[in-house]
Amino acid sequence: MINKINSLSGVQGQYKVNFRSNEPVTNPNQNEIKQDVSLAGTEALAVYNAPLLKHPEKLDVEPIKPAEINFSDLDSIEGEKIYTSEGKLHSIFNEDENNRTLIKRSEDNENLYSITTTDKKSGNVIKEELRFLKDGKDDEIYITEYSPETKKEVADTNYIDGVLSSASKTVTKPNGDVVVVRKSFKYNDYSVTKYSDKHDKYISVSFDKNKQLKQISKEKEEKLKRQSFEISFYNGGMISVDKHEEITIPNNFGVEKLNDINLVPSEKYNLDFDAKGLDGEKTYFSNGAIETNSFERNGEKIKAYFDPDGRLAKLELSNKVIKFSDDAQKVQEKLDDGKTKTTTLYDDGDKNVRFEDGNVYKEVRFSKFGKPTSYHEGVINSDCEDENDLALYFNKLGMLEFTY
Repeated sequence: MINKINSLSGVQGQYKVNFRSNEPVTNPNQNEIKQDVSLAGTEALAVYNAPLLKHPEKLDVEPIKPAEINFSDLDSIEGEKIYTSEGKLHSIFNEDENNRTLIKRSEDNENLYSITTTDKKSGNVIKEELRFLKDGKDDEIYITEYSPETKKEVADTNYIDGVLSSASKTVTKPNGDVVVVRKSFKYNDYSVTKYSDKHDKYISVSFDKNKQLKQISKEKEEKLKRQSFEISFYNGGMISVDKHEEITIPNNFGVEKLNDINLVPSEKYNLDFDAKGLDGEKTYFSNGAIETNSFERNGEKIKAYFDPDGRLAKLELSNKVIKFSDDAQKVQEKLDDGKTKTTTLYDDGDKNVRFEDGNVYKEVRFSKFGKPTSYHEGVINSDCEDENDLALYFNKLGMLEFTY
């Protein structure tokens, strides 16, 4: 829980701000700023993050090594090569006593490969590695590990241009709070950030390469008010204090945009039938697993696609496509005149809606409480990248905070 900040002592001369000294540093929830103890780097760290002061090794983060795979030579990759019914390489499958690993190319991007590892006992994904290739070589690598029991993230590592960029480890507390320890190998520094369950407040402590305190920052959001507080340090001494309070004035700008019928989230598709077991026209992978099943249900023709491990990957209907992943369902709808609307419904309750009309797009994200958190509109360039003409961001109540 974030410390309650009451007041600042005079920040001038020696640049001091003070804490009450009669509170035990092992209980940071009880500490309040007062005028008894100067805020030296180690004292500030004790107040805000006592466990790290006693155990600085907790800052150390072990990066996850990427798989030793050469995607420019698929034949060299070990594992069972699985081909579609048309003889095209679909994926490469490996299995041991505990896990199953599936390697495949994205159907939406020929330069993106994924390596997904599933825990056989729980059936949950425990590791996913995304590899973006450029000229046949690794350009970006994103590796994420998950808990097999909770499916929550526990660690990640990023590589940019083949060079280790950053790594983190994540702990989710029983009350829903999340603590993330991250090391930047690019900038050679560290940070520890604690987010509340509702993400309406956080505290972050950052350190330099010698694990010396650099900065403490805190932010809290409630109703139409956001409070932020930041203390910066150099060589263990405080050099600045910055405190802000932002009041959001209700602003109807954006209301019409967010009432756009094209940006209303679609409902989650109700999968109340066994797409694999229904009678229909079926095709099979080279390993004997079902690849597709084309059938008719309630007067509608449906084609179901599966991964070689038996998971349902996609449903094709007359006017929409439903894609399934480990943490979300994506509903892609075909509208008039070639327009499309795609709603992504995440398991945690968040929703994302994207509308495309030729090379023009609009996109809005909603929190699990149904409030908009961001809105973007612009054009899609020749490289299939978004170019924003307008971006709006909202607080947790859905009130517009800023735009650019």
